[in-house]
Amino acid sequence: MLRYTLLLLWSLAVAPVQAQISQCEVINLTDAIVVSEYLPCSRIDSFYIEGNHYIYFDGRAIPFKTNASFNKFIIDHFKSNVYIPECLYTIDEDPILDYLLYDYTYNLYNSKFERRNLEKKGRIDSNDIYMRKDGQKLYVAYAFDGEIVMYKMRKKIILHKGFNDSLIEKKPIRSSRFAVLKKARLLRSLTIEESNLMKLEKKENSSIFVFRPE
Repeated sequence: MLRYTLLLLWSLAVAPVQAQISQCEVINLTDAIVVSEYLPCSRIDSFYIEGNHYIYFDGRAIPFKTNASFNKFIIDHFKSNVYIPECLYTIDEDPILDYLLYDYTYNLYNSKFERRNLEKKGRIDSNDIYMRKDGQKLYVAYAFDGEIVMYKMRKKIILHKGFNDSLIEKKPIRSSRFAVLKKARLLRSLTIEESNLMKLEKKENSSIFVFRPE
């Protein structure tokens, strides 16, 4: 009897440590703003490195993953003791067809706003590129209607592993609270009022060349 009691107590003590997701909430958004930042690569002229991605709503900025498939990775890898909606485990996605059709429902990188050019790798195509006054970073920004998943973890996890290359170093991005795309309904360009509110000035650029170390 003592043996089984000890095993039960041990399992209760270990389970919360193994399960890192402490909160999971699906949120429906209208007129949220997605902002992706690109930092100048000081060692290679005219190239940038990918920075943070955020979604702005209700007066706050939350780190944001723009591909719905990341939900499954989070759930499988970090486990949870809280309820996880069944719809987050699978998505109806065809990566190649969605790219060709500009279908951004489950991956915002398929859209015309922040499109990863598969024919010319390392190039992001967009007519919605911005800068901030006296700044050097480039930003891609657009409005978002759809659903996101808000996660709260028991401790900070790595959202982007970063890299340490001979040309440039980028520290990992860690956070215990972040959002992941669930399903996009509509994307649109920012209004003048929205871009002014975000202190963004639109540029004539239509592409960003991104350096990605191997």
